[in-house]
Amino acid sequence: MHTVEDFIPHRDRMKLVNAIVEVDDTHCVTQSMVTAQWPLCTGDHIDSIVIVELVAQTISVYVGWKKREKTRTGGKGVIVGIKSAILSVPEIPVGKKLKTSCKELVNLDNQYGEFEGEVKDDHTTYGYVRIQTLSEDHLMSTRENDGP
Repeated sequence: MHTVEDFIPHRDRMKLVNAIVEVDDTHCVTQSMVTAQWPLCTGDHIDSIVIVELVAQTISVYVGWKKREKTRTGGKGVIVGIKSAILSVPEIPVGKKLKTSCKELVNLDNQYGEFEGEVKDDHTTYGYVRIQTLSEDHLMSTRENDGP
């Protein structure tokens, strides 16, 4: 069984995903518990912009899982851009257990991708995010080939 740390580079306060609920070739679902140690905490609530990071970390789990299944390596992360975000609430209470899901919409040679993600609990959908990704490996190989 894999742990979250096998697939994402985030640690300490920046690691928001606690567990992998399910992951396969088409989607990923993770679970998180909102804590006062998270960035953007204002006491008993977290600013809802954290939804973008939750989706990005879930995408990183998905991408790392797919890469690991093929190459037996993972955990580097991806560079992301936000295409769109709908935040349904201004803040999320500390103590909430959240599920974040993502599915892949576009995959161009495992170098560029687009994903759709959602963050919710049993009763509330907190937001939807559409994210573009660029693999770190692709970015590094492009820089190495540019030369001086």
